Amino acid sequence: MGVCVLCWVIIKGGAVTDSRSATPQPSLLTLFLAFLRLGCTAFGGGTAGWIYREMVQRRGWLDEQLFLADLSLTQPLPGSNGINMAVLMGRRLKGAPGAFVAPFGLLAGPFLMILVIGTVYGRIAGHHSVHAVLDGVAAAVVGLNLATGISAIARGGTELSGVAVAGLVVLCVGILGWPMLPVLLALAPISIGIALVRGRRA
Repeated sequence: MGVCVLCWVIIKGGAVTDSRSATPQPSLLTLFLAFLRLGCTAFGGGTAGWIYREMVQRRGWLDEQLFLADLSLTQPLPGSNGINMAVLMGRRLKGAPGAFVAPFGLLAGPFLMILVIGTVYGRIAGHHSVHAVLDGVAAAVVGLNLATGISAIARGGTELSGVAVAGLVVLCVGILGWPMLPVLLALAPISIGIALVRGRRA
């Protein structure tokens, strides 16, 4: 799916600009280094939370609304959400070249690291301490994603109706264990309708 998003970026071309962007666009090298750092430090998944912290909170390249718009576009797509986010944000900041540079930077470090880690893990996988460490990393990722959502709500990045829909998704998928696709098909029209009503009022 990341390839599909990248092809769409190439066809459309050009950077996506928005009046809400807080700072000037970074250089391609700066963009590459930022995503390289993300790829080398965002352990355990939860890439959206790490990207939010880097792009919105730390560097200020995007504001809350732009980040949430990109996130809402990539969340229901199959494949790696982090790669899709990198493609969209690279295009938003530096056009088609950025759409290549951002995911390349995100993947370059982990690609080399996983070769080394895979070799080492094959020798120590039987140790209980390894599983304890991985469980701790998984808990940290859950906490980071939760913190991302709470921060967006606290800053006014979303409204109560959006929180309610997100809560329903968590309830249905995370707690009740229902399949993701039927839940999305049921709740997406509701969410779109709420957004349309809110847009007309604004």
